[in-house]
Amino acid sequence: MAFLIYKKTTIGDLLRFERVKPLKLSGVDGLIARHVKSLQGEAAASWKLSTSDLLQLAGVPPGATERTILFDLGGDAASVCLYELTGIHGSSRDTSTQLALDFTVVIDQEVDGDPAEHARKFGTAISAKPKLLGETLALTGGQCGGDWKWGETAMNLGVTVVQAQPAPHHHGGGEPCPNCTCGRRPAAVQQ
Repeated sequence: MAFLIYKKTTIGDLLRFERVKPLKLSGVDGLIARHVKSLQGEAAASWKLSTSDLLQLAGVPPGATERTILFDLGGDAASVCLYELTGIHGSSRDTSTQLALDFTVVIDQEVDGDPAEHARKFGTAISAKPKLLGETLALTGGQCGGDWKWGETAMNLGVTVVQAQPAPHHHGGGEPCPNCTCGRRPAAVQQ
């Protein structure tokens, strides 16, 4: 499991990724600790960081749009599992920080050859409807110190939240569909 900076380029309808270097989010000198320590008062209670904010904290010049952050889930011996980080929502207390991370799935599949070599430099088609994920993590550090190691979340659900990916004509929740021709009727009202 690692966070990595990648060079990301678009060529037609293909995305090309090339690993640049690791990104250190945890630890006393990690990016999250540096960010939280810079917050004043109540600002630490609820904060957000975009990918570009994290890249700037890591020393990547502002406006370097060809850089992104991928999370390497560390697939098995035959697969590659990389998610693109799109943002972090955080809440920091005295010695704990809870994180909610938003991701887009870049690649999650078996590959021919060495998965580690494939993950260094690869291409993938641009998805019209990318799969979105959310994950909660925690660090054992906050406004009053700590060691900033990965810890257990306050609410350990033991799950990853996969955001809904509606079909082209999905209304969800069983609502009637008055504005199209799908044939869905309002639910019968019981008296």
